Amino acid sequence: MSYIKTCFNQIFNYLRKNQTLILESTVYPGATKDLFYKRLNKKFKIGKDFFIGYSPERINPGDKERTVSKIVKLTSGSNSYSANIINDVYSDIIVAGTYLAPSIKVAEAAKVIENSQRDINIAFVNELSKIFSLMSIDTLEVLKAASTKWNFLNFKPGLVGGHCIGVDPYYLSYKFKKIGVKPTLISAARKVNDNMAKFFAKQILIERKKNKLKGKTLILGYTFKEN
Repeated sequence: MSYIKTCFNQIFNYLRKNQTLILESTVYPGATKDLFYKRLNKKFKIGKDFFIGYSPERINPGDKERTVSKIVKLTSGSNSYSANIINDVYSDIIVAGTYLAPSIKVAEAAKVIENSQRDINIAFVNELSKIFSLMSIDTLEVLKAASTKWNFLNFKPGLVGGHCIGVDPYYLSYKFKKIGVKPTLISAARKVNDNMAKFFAKQILIERKKNKLKGKTLILGYTFKEN
């Protein structure tokens, strides 16, 4: 959160009445209020002469088809007045359309579970791949067979790359722990995915030793995005 706090501190003295401040970072539910409201309330009356919004970033870096304007934008505001204005502003930019959430907390939660859900699904197939390897079963062949059913979600085992997915679930875990709830599934998924690099490295070494292979190892996908 230090990056958001630093940015807020840098712009605070430039904030004026009747302006709207919109946060786009992925955060835990309630973070926008925790970060901004207390200090802003000393200078303004939020909802009357100053407005707050939350509209999470949805972007797929390097994707030439799903550009910013072609991805539905979640919007929200501190009250119905600001929420509608914020939604109208984004509607002028986003060709794919917008979705106005009933509250900032709902929008915050919706964004952070997008990546957490993906993390959990990948962790499931990663755990399967570990078990199947012990049973001499090809995981990719299993997924290929299972995918013949129309509603099967075909996630592939592998390393969870990029900035978001490896980080965002911790925001949820943090908030859940703050309210006294133990996030069992989210924490377990993170533990599985965090340990996959060691697992794959071990598998490579086993294969090299078994087949008496020599030479160098080529690592692909290290940069997260192509080129």
